[in-house]
Amino acid sequence: MSLGQGSVAGACCAAIVLLTAVSACSTRVRRFGDDDAGGGGSASASSAGGGSAGSAGEGSTASSAGGGSASTGGGGCEPGRQEACYEGSPDTLNRGPCRAGVKICDDEGNGYGPCAGAVVPSPERCDTAGDEDCDGAVNKGCAYARCADVPRGAPSGVYTLDLDGAGGDPEFPVVCDLETDGSGWALVYNSVGSAEGATLSFWDIPYAERLGTKGEPALDRNFYRGSLYLVGREYRDEIVDVAGTVAEVMRATAEGIDTTTMKFIRPSHRSGDANVYFSQFLSGWSSRDHDGDTAPDNNCAVESLNVTQHYAQCWEYNLGADADVPQDDGGWGPHLGTHIAERVGLANDNTRYTRVRRISRWTRW
Repeated sequence: MSLGQGSVAGACCAAIVLLTAVSACSTRVRRFGDDDAGGGGSASASSAGGGSAGSAGEGSTASSAGGGSASTGGGGCEPGRQEACYEGSPDTLNRGPCRAGVKICDDEGNGYGPCAGAVVPSPERCDTAGDEDCDGAVNKGCAYARCADVPRGAPSGVYTLDLDGAGGDPEFPVVCDLETDGSGWALVYNSVGSAEGATLSFWDIPYAERLGTKGEPALDRNFYRGSLYLVGREYRDEIVDVAGTVAEVMRATAEGIDTTTMKFIRPSHRSGDANVYFSQFLSGWSSRDHDGDTAPDNNCAVESLNVTQHYAQCWEYNLGADADVPQDDGGWGPHLGTHIAERVGLANDNTRYTRVRRISRWTRW
C-alpha cells in the first residue's frame, strides 16, 4: 500500500485498533517555539520484521521489531502493516508528553519505515510546567529564587529554592503553594496533629536555632524553616480542623524581621482574625531558653510545655500544647481556641481549646 498525502495522520487513526493504550490520533508532540528547547532526538527507523503490534500502556514499551507474520512480497513484513514503535526508555512511555508512534511496512514488504509521531524524552526545562524528560517529576533538578518563579501550571509541591542565585548560599527544598491567591507561597512552618505523640516534642526549638530548619518539607509532616523570615514580606496562617475544613485565619505583611528579638519589622494586619494577628504575629517570640513574649510574669513557651512560637499573653493557637488539662493532650500537637474556631467556621471538640489537624504559616516575597 503506497502512502499519499496525509498518510501518517491516517496511519495514526488506523493504529488505534492495535494500540489500546495510545490515545486516538493524539501523539501530542510538544512544541516549544523557536528557542532551543533541548532534544531527546527523534526516533530512528525500527528494525524490519512482521509481528503483532505491542501494547503502549503506562511504563510499557511499544513494539520496535516484527515477528513472523506472512508477507506477500517475499520480504520481511506484510506491505502496509502498521505497528507501534517507541525508542525511548520503556519506563518513560506514556509519562508526561512521551507517546508511542506508528511505523508502516513499505509497499514491497522489505521493511518498516520511520517511526512517525513518537514523542521521546528530552532534557527537562525549568521555564515550563511540563515533564519533558518523562520521569514523572515536573521540574526536577530546577532551582528558583522564590516559589512565584515556578512556571504557571505546575502543581503545588516540593521545589528547590536558591535565594541568592549564583551566590554561596545553598539550595534547599520547600513546599510551594501554587494555587492560592496568585500562587507563590512558601511554607514557613507546619504542625500536624498525630495520635503518635511526636508533635509536641517537635516544637521544642531552642533560641539558637530560631532561623534554622527542622523536619522534612511536606504538608503531612511537622516542618519549620525559620530562615524564610529573612525574606518573607507577605504572610498567611492556615488552619485545618479535625473534619478537614480549611480556613485562612490571618493575613499580614512585614518589611523583614529583627533576628535578635524575632519581632517583625513594621508589621501590618491585612485580613482575618485580629486576635490571631496580635498573639501569633505582632507579638514577641519565645522558646524555653528565651522569653520574648509580652506576658509580664512568665515565659509563654515554658508555660506551654516548651513549644517555640510567637506569643503575646499567651496564645490563640499553639503548635504543640493544649491550654486544657492535660496540656500535653497525648502529644497531639496543634490546638486552637474554640472561640476562634467558631468565628472562622471550623469544627471543635467541645473543649475550650480544640484539637485541629494542621496549622501552617506561608510566606511570599
